Amino acid sequence: MKKVIILMFLLIYSTAYGQKGLNIPAADLKYWKFLGTSFLDTRYATKKQLRLITAREKLEAIAKDRFLFSIGENIHGTYNTLALRFEKAGGATVYEGLPWNWGNRHGLRRYLLDKPIGIEFANVKITPENAKDYRYHIVSNDDKEIVGWSVPDQFRSSDDSKFSYAYFGNFPAQVNGFLKIEIYNIHNYKERDGIIVDWRPVKPVDLTIGLEHVRNNRVANPIFEHLYGNSLGMKRTSSNGHEFFLGDSLMRMRVLLNYGASYGLETKLIRTINGKIEELNLGVNDAGFFIYKEYWKQPGDYELILTPRLPHPGGNPVTYFKNMTVRYKFKVLPEKDAKHIFSNRDLITTGIIVFAFFGLLIGGIMTWLKKKNKKKIQEEQREKEMAKIRLSAVRSQLNPHFMFNALAGIQSLMNQNKTEDANHYLGQFARLTRNIVKDQEMLSLTEEKALLQDYLEMEQLRFGFVFQINIDEGLEAENVEIPAMLLQPFVENSIKHGIIDKKSEGRITISFFEQNQDLILKIEDNGEGFDTSLNYEGLGLELSKKRISLLNTIYQETPILLDMNSGTEGTTITVTLTQWL
Repeated sequence: MKKVIILMFLLIYSTAYGQKGLNIPAADLKYWKFLGTSFLDTRYATKKQLRLITAREKLEAIAKDRFLFSIGENIHGTYNTLALRFEKAGGATVYEGLPWNWGNRHGLRRYLLDKPIGIEFANVKITPENAKDYRYHIVSNDDKEIVGWSVPDQFRSSDDSKFSYAYFGNFPAQVNGFLKIEIYNIHNYKERDGIIVDWRPVKPVDLTIGLEHVRNNRVANPIFEHLYGNSLGMKRTSSNGHEFFLGDSLMRMRVLLNYGASYGLETKLIRTINGKIEELNLGVNDAGFFIYKEYWKQPGDYELILTPRLPHPGGNPVTYFKNMTVRYKFKVLPEKDAKHIFSNRDLITTGIIVFAFFGLLIGGIMTWLKKKNKKKIQEEQREKEMAKIRLSAVRSQLNPHFMFNALAGIQSLMNQNKTEDANHYLGQFARLTRNIVKDQEMLSLTEEKALLQDYLEMEQLRFGFVFQINIDEGLEAENVEIPAMLLQPFVENSIKHGIIDKKSEGRITISFFEQNQDLILKIEDNGEGFDTSLNYEGLGLELSKKRISLLNTIYQETPILLDMNSGTEGTTITVTLTQWL
């Protein structure tokens, strides 16, 4: 129904635009076609434009036959051509699972079903003429190949018989299992796609809990490690739960989630300290994570709560499986040797009796040094805490700044009646927003690249520039973390103040690479440049400079350096994270 409404709207717009804006004769309207962002006369279109128009019409034709191309059943251009269709009478609920990766192809689709219904796969881009260029296979549970690598050899026609598409067959449900289809072009391996359909039921997660501490200035093996979970045949903890004493060497609690991460878990920590109950939201997790001592540094009762969280296609609404919630309780006790200082004083008193004057002098010097060091440590800690508070305030300013600009972009597209682009823009904006509201301070290079990819694709719809994001092959992108959305304000500055007027001639290149154990983040554009010595009215650049300054207060041993070089032929922004690797 949504696609029908959009198509009707475009038809009305096309007629009104043709008759009033360009005064197109009614007889010529049949030559005008919609190309993603605008209408054009096919009699004067380029070969590339004609190919795009044909690809879009093929997508729309097969979509009418209940095939699902992308999250939310929206047709986003012509790059998601691998399609999925569920049994019409199955009555199953479809959920959007966590994206999965195939090599360096990120964000591939995953769907979860709550009933054992059959499925069908198809690909609208493959025709009898080009089928020899493609290979596909279908795997069950990652251990059994149902269909080996093959050339597509079955084809069907759309309802209007105008287009043909490759059909890969009908497959029964994999009870308590999953199916994966992967397809690629043998002449261009970058052109590949995949879908996972998962029938495994949602279950309470099993946990491995470990308490890590520091020994000889290094993180040592956990002081204790517990396996916890209903599927392990273990009972839930008692009201006291696991207990441990506070100590200076304790660093963090490590939580490993022992399950097939096809969906995320909403994570909360409930702490009760001196009768006061407080709930902390730790975001959505799908792998191991840490709960740092900052969260449980006071004696009290604590409870970790993990609830499976599955969005429907498109990200909304979200279903929480509260009957599958797992709760892990633990108790933090006061330090065992809290009176250690007083014992030292007793020893000093004994020393005074034995050594008289020398003992008194040594005791006084030690007390003075201890107070001085303690005061210095407290001052450094206060400075770091204040830096964290100011850093949080800066991020709270950056997020609304980004959201305001994104909403302005959506409004601009809507004002231009570019409904299709506005829908695409809004979908990517929703995915970016979900990552922002997690409020994670650190993200892996893979996650940062995905966020920048989404943001640049959003802005590309409006301004038509080209971009490229490169991560050096020597970097372990999944394991290297940087402050979240560190580059986005600089990228936004390159677009708004550099290449906005260049349109398709505009170019942005983002690079991540290693240089002598430093992590280098570089943004290059071919814009008109700006005077880097001046302060401009835009908030993004100024807030980012302030954020880097505050981060350097916290990470004093690995400072972050910012260099801006701008001229008439372009601008280069270099962010160096020293000794980061």
